[in-house]
Amino acid sequence: MIRSLLYLTPRHGDAAAVVDYYRRAGVLERAAQQEGCVGAALQIPHTGSGPVLVTALWRDADAYEGWVANRSRSEDTRALGDLVDENLHSGVQGALYEVVLAVGADDR
Repeated sequence: MIRSLLYLTPRHGDAAAVVDYYRRAGVLERAAQQEGCVGAALQIPHTGSGPVLVTALWRDADAYEGWVANRSRSEDTRALGDLVDENLHSGVQGALYEVVLAVGADDR
């Protein structure tokens, strides 16, 4: 299993705008429909400020690459470009980590 991590810095600290976009556009729902996606989550800092974290669990790195190549994802990066400080482009990728040990139902 592979876990992807993508940090996004909300423009003007407005994490709510990023969360609202993900909700309205159904980004995580579309990711979950991508072949090989086990699950996805959007997290905001408990303190209320800082980067937003997007994580997903994938069957393998090829499954994540399929998501990166998904046309709807490139549309999302254009829309998010107005909401985050990062210079997004259609090929933006998160960091990938191989899951080597896990416990619990959600930690495959």
